[in-house]
Amino acid sequence: MARYFFDIDDNGLFAPDDEGVECETLDAVREAALDALPRMACDVQHGDRYVISICVRDQADNPVFQGSLTIEAGWLH
Repeated sequence: MARYFFDIDDNGLFAPDDEGVECETLDAVREAALDALPRMACDVQHGDRYVISICVRDQADNPVFQGSLTIEAGWLH
């Protein structure tokens, strides 16, 4: 199994993953990244635009997958 690192950009606050997660396939990498986005969005409590993104790196530090979730809100007039 290969180790992958899931770096998070939480609306401009970057958090690199120093531990990583072992995944058997690239499909498992994609699934783990996309599953994490809505869980992180549950913590959003303010602002009209919020972007959370994940960039996944392999053991050689090469980017292999990227996903993002954008939350936009606003009053209707």
